Amino acid sequence: MPRQEGGEAAAAEGEGVVTRERLGVEAPIVEREPEREAREPPAGGHGGLGEEVVEAAAAHPREWPARPQGWRARYPRAVRLSARARGASAWRRGAGLLAAGLLAAGLGFACALLGPRPLPPGVLGELAGRAERARGLRFEAPVDAVVVAPARLRGALEAEVDAGFGPEDFARAEAVAAAVGLFPAGFDLRAALLELQTRSVAGFYTPLRRRLVLVLEGPLEAALATGADAVAVHELVHALQDAHTQLLAVLLGLGDHDDLAFALGSLLEGDALRAAFRDRAERAGVPAPSAEAFAEGFVDPSLAPGPLLPRFLRDTFLLQYPLGYALVAALDEAGGTAAIDAALADPPLSSEALLHPEAAREGRRSALPFLELEAPALGCAGGGRELGRNTFGELGLRAFALERGASEARAAAAAAGWDGDRALALACGDALAFAWLLQFDGELDAAEFAALARAALRPGEVLEREGRRVLLSGGLAPDARRAALAAPAASYADLDAYLAARPEVLSRAARLRRVAGPAGRP
Repeated sequence: MPRQEGGEAAAAEGEGVVTRERLGVEAPIVEREPEREAREPPAGGHGGLGEEVVEAAAAHPREWPARPQGWRARYPRAVRLSARARGASAWRRGAGLLAAGLLAAGLGFACALLGPRPLPPGVLGELAGRAERARGLRFEAPVDAVVVAPARLRGALEAEVDAGFGPEDFARAEAVAAAVGLFPAGFDLRAALLELQTRSVAGFYTPLRRRLVLVLEGPLEAALATGADAVAVHELVHALQDAHTQLLAVLLGLGDHDDLAFALGSLLEGDALRAAFRDRAERAGVPAPSAEAFAEGFVDPSLAPGPLLPRFLRDTFLLQYPLGYALVAALDEAGGTAAIDAALADPPLSSEALLHPEAAREGRRSALPFLELEAPALGCAGGGRELGRNTFGELGLRAFALERGASEARAAAAAAGWDGDRALALACGDALAFAWLLQFDGELDAAEFAALARAALRPGEVLEREGRRVLLSGGLAPDARRAALAAPAASYADLDAYLAARPEVLSRAARLRRVAGPAGRP
C-alpha cells in the first residue's frame, strides 16, 4: 500500500517534543492487546514469545475457542497480547470496546470485499502527533497506516505471523515446550493463536512492514471514534519504539529465548500503556491508574489455563502488561520519560527482573545468565537430531510447578531462586530425549525446586541435583546426564553483550525485514 504522509503533519504538531538519538539496541513485532485490559466490573459494583509481535486491542469478551483449526504450530515468542489504554473511572471499562460487535451480524458485504484502505493522512497525522507528545519522541519517517474490514482480519494476521515464522520455527518451540511439560503433546499453537487473535484484535503495529493496521467497519471518517483512537495511539508508540530502539528487532530475531523476549516485551508494552494513559490524561483530564489498580483490573476469566491455553503461554501473553506497566510507571514517577528512555537503552533481561522489581529499585542489577547446553554433549546413541531449544526463565519455572500441582505460593517460592535455565529436545531414533538444566542462586534454592519437581515426575522423567543445579531429563544415558549437569555457563552484563555473543539474533531480524520488503511495503 502507498505510504502516508501523516508523519510530517504529526511532526509539525509536536511542540515540546525533542528528537532523541537512537536509544539502543531496530526491530519488528506483531502485537496485540489482551482481550480486556483492566476492565470495569459490571454496574453495581487483558503472548515464539518473541520474534514478531502482533499487537491488538481486544474486542468484547469472547469464549476461548472449543477447538482450534489449522495445521500444527510453534509458539512465536513475540506474538503476544497487548493491552489497551482505557479511560477515567472508565479506565477499567472503557475506551476500548471499539471492536465490540465488529464480527456480529451487521457486517456489510461491501466491506467484506474491501482490501486494506489507507488511513486518511489528516487522521494519521493527528494521531501520530498525539503519540509523539505523549511519549516525548518524534517519528523519523512517515508512518504507513491502513484499515482492514473485520472479515479480512484473519488473512492479515496469518500473513504477519507466517512472514515471521515458518512451520519449522513453530515445530521447534512446540517440541521443546512439550518435552518439559509446558505445552501438551500435539498442541496446535499456530491455529490457537490465530483463533484468539481473530476474535480479539482491534489493531496492530507490524514493524516487519513498519505499518499500523486498524480493524474498522464502514467508511472512514474525518476522525476516529474514542476507543479506536486510543488503540491507534498505543500502537503508534510501538512505531516510535521501532524508530528509536532495536528492541523490536531483537524480538524478531530471538528464536530460542522466551524469557528474554518476555522481559523486553514487558518493557515495550508498559511504555506504550503509560504513554496512552498520558495521552488520555492530556485530553480528558483523567489521571493514569496506579500499578496496583491496573493490575487489579487486569483480569479475564475466559483466559483461564487449560488444554487449549497452556499456563505458560497464557502467562507470557498476559503478565507482561501489568508487570511492564508497574515497571514503567515507577520509572515515570521517578524520572519521567528520560528514565523510560534509559530503560529502553538498558532493558531488563529476564522475567525475574519483572517479578522482583524491588531489586532494580534498590540498585541491584542482575546479569543475564546463559547455560551452554548443546546437543552433542547429550550423546544420543547412534547420533540424534535436535528438535528445539529454549530458555523459559523464572516465569517458566512457576508455570511448570503449577502444572505439576503446586499451589501459587509454593510455585512462586520454588521458582524465585532462578539463576538461568536451558532446555533442549532431541529425536534419538524413534524416541524423544530431552534435558532441562536449571541453575539457582544457591543450593537451598535448588533443593527446594528439586523436591517439588521430584514429587510430580511423569513416567520416564529423571531428576538429579548437583550443588545449585537441577537437571530434569528423559531418554538420556547416565553419562549424558552428567555432561548436561556440568554444562558451561556464561553471564552477560547487558543486552549489548548478549547480542555481541549472539550475532545471529539481529542477522535473522534483518533477513526477515529484507524478505518482507522496503519500509511500508507488503
